[in-house]
Amino acid sequence: MDAKESIMGFSYKMTDEDTANLIKLRASNEALFTGKRNASKLAWRAVIKEMGLQGKLSSGQASKKWENLKKKYKELKYPPGGLGAAGGDVTAASWHWFYLMNEAMEGRLAGSAPALTTSSYGDEEADSPGTVAARAQSRKRRRESEKNEILEFLNNEAEREGSMGVEVKESDEIEMYIAREEAEGERAALEKERGDLEKERADLEKERAELEKERVGLEKERLGLERQRVGLERELAATDRDRAALEREKAGVERDRAAVERDRAQLEKDRAGMERDRATLDRDWALLEKERAALDRERAILMRDKEAIKNCTLEVKNNTPVVELDAEALERRERFLSLFEKLIEKL
Repeated sequence: MDAKESIMGFSYKMTDEDTANLIKLRASNEALFTGKRNASKLAWRAVIKEMGLQGKLSSGQASKKWENLKKKYKELKYPPGGLGAAGGDVTAASWHWFYLMNEAMEGRLAGSAPALTTSSYGDEEADSPGTVAARAQSRKRRRESEKNEILEFLNNEAEREGSMGVEVKESDEIEMYIAREEAEGERAALEKERGDLEKERADLEKERAELEKERVGLEKERLGLERQRVGLERELAATDRDRAALEREKAGVERDRAAVERDRAQLEKDRAGMERDRATLDRDWALLEKERAALDRERAILMRDKEAIKNCTLEVKNNTPVVELDAEALERRERFLSLFEKLIEKL
C-alpha cells in the first residue's frame, strides 16, 4: 500500500542480482507501463512481487531506481558537449550496468524475463459499466484495510517506543492523511508529467530551431540555384541569338553557293559554246588550209600558164605563129580566178 509504504519508509538495499532482475523485468514488460493513471504503480507492484521483495521495496522506490538507472545511462551514452569523463569519473566502460541498460533501451532484452500481469491488483482505468460498483466497493474495502494497517502500525510503534501517552489518530484523521498522501502522489505525478512536457517542449523548440536553420540554409541554396538559373537563361538566350545569327549566315552561304552553282553552270555552258565555236573554227581553218593548198596548186598551174603565155607572146613578137591555148588551160584559169575571189572575200 502506497500510504503505508510512505510511512514505513523501506530501507532495503538492492543487491546486484536484484538490480539485474529489475532491469530485465522492466524491459520485458514494457507493455504494462502504458502511461495511464496508476498503470505504472500496478506494474511496479507486479515486478516487486516477481522479484520476491514485497514488504522490502515499494513501487515508488523501484520506479526511482529505474529512473536513476536511465538517467545515468543517458548521461554516459550522451555526455554533455560530446566530451568524455575526466579524471576518475565513471564512464560507459566502467559503469557496471551500462551494457545491460543499453540492451534494455535498445529493446534486446524483450523476453529475457517472465511476462507479468496486473490483473490481480485491479485496473483503475477500466470503465465497463458492469464493474464500476464492484471497483468502488473494492476501493472502499482497500482504503479501510489501509486505515486499519496504518492504525495498527502506529499502535505498534507507540507500544514499542513506550509512549503510552500517544493518542491514536481517529479514522477521519487517517482518512485525511491518506487523502493528502494520495494528493501529494498525484501532484508529484503531475509535476513529473509537467517536467516531461517541458522537456518535450524544449526538445520541440530545439528541433524547430534546427528546422528553421535548415530552412534558412535551403532558402539560401534556393536563391543560389535561382541565380544560377537566371544566369543559365541569359546564356541560353545568348546561345539562341548566336544560333539565329549562324542560321542567317548559313542561309547567306547557301544563297552564295546557289549563285556560284548558277555561275558554274553558266560557265560550263559558255565553255561548251566556246568548244563548239573552237570546233567550228578548226573546221573552217581546215577548209582554209585545203583551199590554200588548192590555191597553191592553182597558182602553180597559173604560173605555168603564165609562162606559156609569155612564151607565146615572145614568139608573136618574133613573128612566130600564135599558138592558141587549149580549153583545159582556160578552164583552169577561170577556176583559179574564182577561188582567188572567194579567198579575198573570206579574208
